[in-house]
Amino acid sequence: MDDGKVMDVNLALLGGRLALPPYVELQPDGSRRAHLLVYVRSEWRTRCDVVPVVVPEEVGLDALDGLRRGTPIGVAGPLMRRCSHDPWEPSGRIEVVADSIRLPDNEEARRSR
Repeated sequence: MDDGKVMDVNLALLGGRLALPPYVELQPDGSRRAHLLVYVRSEWRTRCDVVPVVVPEEVGLDALDGLRRGTPIGVAGPLMRRCSHDPWEPSGRIEVVADSIRLPDNEEARRSR
């Protein structure tokens, strides 16, 4: 039934473990952002995926200091397609842009809106 009202939702929720320690990158405008790779298992437990996550500076990169491979982590945020003109980087990669991160000691980093 199409009543002309469409509701789009772009929200990804991940619960997994870090595949690598966070990588923090300095942006051309002077801001920083972190890159995470979150290792998740499917419901069948026979498939594993590594999901790229971008963490903007506003979320609180200090909370990521000292995290190691295998650290449990929860991430929530929208999906975004990143296009690159760099021939060495895959184009059209889908990433999660973190709005909220839950760490194992219940420390939470949250973007202020």
